[in-house]
Amino acid sequence: MDDLEKWDKAISAVNREFASLPEPFLSKLKNSVETIRKYKRSVFALTETINAGEICKACRGECCRKGKYHFTVTDLLVYLVEGKELFVPCFTNGRCPYSGDAGCLMEVEYRPFNCITFHCEELEKLLPKHAVEEFYGLEGKLRCQYGELEKLFDNRFAYGLLANYERNFKQSGMMLFQNPPGDRDEIRVQ
Repeated sequence: MDDLEKWDKAISAVNREFASLPEPFLSKLKNSVETIRKYKRSVFALTETINAGEICKACRGECCRKGKYHFTVTDLLVYLVEGKELFVPCFTNGRCPYSGDAGCLMEVEYRPFNCITFHCEELEKLLPKHAVEEFYGLEGKLRCQYGELEKLFDNRFAYGLLANYERNFKQSGMMLFQNPPGDRDEIRVQ
């Protein structure tokens, strides 16, 4: 099975489980997703002060040629909660599977954690010291929010959608949760 087939099967599996989530759980999830999107916008705003988007576009994803595992179940949940149409990656282009000729296939607030928080040396040296400190503070808050979502689902999603499919779905038939979401602790929104 090639990566695109795994991608399609993983997306289908998550969609099925997402459709069965109870409404109170979805409300908690929506709040967490909005917080994740807010932090991603803030992180990106810092890097745009140095025109990082153009630098990364010109690079064409060299930093993540093998980045197929960067897109996680958490990132997919952001799409699903928002009802946003999902892109189609290209695993055979020899560069980041989530980039096309015009750059990243995802809008800023939908990009994976690794993509929104990674700075190559070229970007890092262009940021003023106070912006670097602010960046790492936001990165920590975003990491915590991802962790809270994983706690809610009682599952680790940091390994990527494809890795979760290979690990969880093939073994147990489930991607999102190991126990149905009931009265679990609230997601802590930072």
